[in-house]
Amino acid sequence: MQRRLAFIVAALVTIEFITASAQERRSVVLEIGMPNGAAPQLRILEGEMGTVSGTGIGKYGFVPTVRDATITIDVFDLNRRPDQRIAQIEAAVGGERVQTGTKPQFGIRAIRVVVQ
Repeated sequence: MQRRLAFIVAALVTIEFITASAQERRSVVLEIGMPNGAAPQLRILEGEMGTVSGTGIGKYGFVPTVRDATITIDVFDLNRRPDQRIAQIEAAVGGERVQTGTKPQFGIRAIRVVVQ
């Protein structure tokens, strides 16, 4: 009986651990260098979109994906319908600013990854 109870408790602990691991979410803190010189910081859930907008340029979206110490960032022009991906860049976490090569151009720096 004690052996069966120990097995059940171990199984429940394992299930709880797996469930907690599956619920872990990561956010990426990006610094977006804007054409006007502003550099807002956005904290964006991995795979979700953070946005910036500015007078004369409209609204743009940024979707980060974590790949080890590198972040892949998709850049979207939200002024067009449907939204159009205009760039994909890779930035090292804590590294230098990477230019998007788009018009308007953005300089993106991946500051850190936050595990929630």
